[in-house]
Amino acid sequence: MHSILIIDDEEAVLRALGRLFNREYQVEQHNDPLTAVSSMEHKSFDLVISDIRMPNMDGFAVLKHFQSLHPDAGRILVSGYADIEDCQKAVRDGLAHMIVSKPWDNFELKSVVKLVLENSELKKQNRELLAKSKA
Repeated sequence: MHSILIIDDEEAVLRALGRLFNREYQVEQHNDPLTAVSSMEHKSFDLVISDIRMPNMDGFAVLKHFQSLHPDAGRILVSGYADIEDCQKAVRDGLAHMIVSKPWDNFELKSVVKLVLENSELKKQNRELLAKSKA
């Protein structure tokens, strides 16, 4: 079962995302990005879904830290603001794999999560095969 780390400072968003994913995935949720960063340093996650605008640390910084710890894992930004240019730059730079706007469509978000997880799995397998071929 894949594990997902969800970070959003809005409790209602956390509850909604938890309900959406907790039957299919192991879900850990944080409303404070600093506690989420601490958790990602001690646990392995297959995917992070992070809001952009949060107190103490923005979603870009969260994803950058997550990427350094789990380079093959999926990274999704959720935005309720007009941050499209910054989000597109994050995707172009490889920081985020996908952007989802608030409010989201449940079917679309579930499809995006599945796609990002499948892509991450392929990256891991590719890295492992490459390492075996060099050995």
